[in-house]
Amino acid sequence: MRKGFRRAVWPVVGSALPVLWLLAASGGATRLHSGPPWWEVRIDLAVRGEYTIKDFGATFAGEFACRTRWHGSMEPDGPDFLLYHTTTDVPEWEIVEKAALPNATRIVTQKADAQKPRLRVNFIIRQGGDLRFDFEVDGIRIPLSDSPEKFELILPRSKECFGEGTGYGDSISKGNNLVSIGAEGLESGHAEKSFSWEWKRQHWIVREKGAAFVAGSHKVTVTVTLIRH
Repeated sequence: MRKGFRRAVWPVVGSALPVLWLLAASGGATRLHSGPPWWEVRIDLAVRGEYTIKDFGATFAGEFACRTRWHGSMEPDGPDFLLYHTTTDVPEWEIVEKAALPNATRIVTQKADAQKPRLRVNFIIRQGGDLRFDFEVDGIRIPLSDSPEKFELILPRSKECFGEGTGYGDSISKGNNLVSIGAEGLESGHAEKSFSWEWKRQHWIVREKGAAFVAGSHKVTVTVTLIRH
C-alpha cells in the first residue's frame, strides 16, 4: 500500500539528521534566503478524556488531560519534501484513576513528570492539492493500579495514520480527524488551521480467563501551523 504513495509521502528524517540539517542551515541566513524556501511546522494538540475498565471483580475509572506540541520543519526534495523533527513538548499531562477493588478503594494520580504520551508525526501526504498530516499520540498502559491485565489507553490519531489498525476513525462520534492544509498554505507566509473531534468506544475483550469491559472517550483539538521562510 505504501508504494502507491512513494512520490506523495514525505518521510520523517531520523533523530540524528535534523541536527546535521540545522548545522548546515546555520552556516548563514544568506544561504537560506537565496536558496529554496523552507517551512516551519507546528502541530499543537490538546485532549481530555476518560475511561472505565471492569475486570476480575474490580472497576477502574480514570480521567486525563494532555497538551502536546510537535515542532519541526520541511524543505523541498525534488517534487516532494523532507520533514525534519526538532522537538516534542508535553507541557500538560495528568491522569487520575479511581480503583474500586474487592477489598479497598484507591486513587492513583500521574502527573507530567511521569511517563506521558508523545505526539509522533509519521508522514505528510500530498492528496490532490492538499497536504494531509499522518500523526498519532502514543498511549500509555491502563489501569495505572495493579491489575492482572493492562490495556492501551487509546489517544488521538489522524485519519491518514497508517497505524489505524485499531479502527480509531470508526468510533468518532462528532467531527472529523482528517487533518489537512490546502496547497495555498505553502505559498502564504503564515498558514494556520484548527480541527476538532470527539471519540467514544466501549467493547468487551475476551480472553482465556474471562472477559474485560473497556470503555473510553475523549475530545480533541488540533492546530497546524506552517510558517514560510
